[in-house]
Amino acid sequence: MAKTIGVALKAHYALNSTTIARCWRFERRDGEVVRVTACARDLLINSEVYRAKEGVNPTAISQEATAAVANSEVNGTMAAESVDENELFAGLWDGAFVTVFEVNYRDLSMGILTLQSGNIGDVKAGRSAFTAEVRGVTQSLQKVVGRVFTKGCQWVFGSIGTTYSPACNKALGPLTVTGSLTSVTSLRAFADSTRAEVSDYFGAGVITFTSGENENVATEIYSFASGAFVLHLPLPYNPAVGDTYSLTPGCRKRFDEDCVAKWANGNNFGGFPLVPGSDKVLGLGGTEGTNL
Repeated sequence: MAKTIGVALKAHYALNSTTIARCWRFERRDGEVVRVTACARDLLINSEVYRAKEGVNPTAISQEATAAVANSEVNGTMAAESVDENELFAGLWDGAFVTVFEVNYRDLSMGILTLQSGNIGDVKAGRSAFTAEVRGVTQSLQKVVGRVFTKGCQWVFGSIGTTYSPACNKALGPLTVTGSLTSVTSLRAFADSTRAEVSDYFGAGVITFTSGENENVATEIYSFASGAFVLHLPLPYNPAVGDTYSLTPGCRKRFDEDCVAKWANGNNFGGFPLVPGSDKVLGLGGTEGTNL
C-alpha cells in the first residue's frame, strides 16, 4: 500500500535514536472500536485515546511492491478493556478491520505513518495471551472467483440474487420464529419444549440470542429433535432458562431432501446433483471401483 509521511516525522526516523510507538485501531463486527498502543502511556491521536496496553507486542510487517498479501501479527495478553477471551469465542473479532500506524509519542504533531490496513485473520488464544494475524487488503484478491461444480448447493440459504447473480431466493422472514429456553444441558445443548417442528427442521439453521449473557450471539445449529438443540460450537457464555432467541431454519444443501422436498425451491438449486462422483471419475472404463 502507498505510504505518506510528513517531513518532520521522516526526519525523526533518520535520527540515531527515535521515540516511535506503534498503534492499532480495531473496528469490530459489533461496531466497537478498540484502540491500543505499545507506548508506556496513553496517547491522544486525532481526538481518540489510544490506551497503553502492557503486553501488546508488534511483529515485523512483510510487504512487497506486488499484489502479494501484506501480513503481520500482534501479540498480547487478555484483558477486559482490550481483548477478552469470551469475545474472541463469540466471533466479535472475526474479520475486524485494523489500521496499524506509528507516531512519535513525544511529539504527536509530527503526524502518523500508516504501516498497514486490513482485517484480522487467524486468532490463536490461550488462557492469558493471544496472537492475531493481520491480513492486508489484497487478501480479498486471493479468493477464487467463479462457480465450483459440486453436488451440493453453493448458495447461502435465504440469499437473494439478481438476473446476473443467482442465489437461493428463499425469503427467511416468514420462516423466522422466536422463543425462549426451557432447559439447559451445556454450552452446546439446550431445549425449548414448546417447539413442535419435525426433527432436523432447524438443522444447519442459525439461532440468535436476544437476551441473556449471549445476547446478539448468532451460531449454527448442529441438530434439532423434539425441541432440543445441539450447536456446532459452544456458546461463549452460559445460557440460562428464560433466555430468548430468534431462529431461522436451515438447509443442508441437498437437492431432493432439502431444496425440493423441504423448501419446494428446486428451480433455485445452486449445485449439480448429476455430476459423477469419484468412483466414476477414478473407475476403470467408466465402471464402479478404483483404478488402484
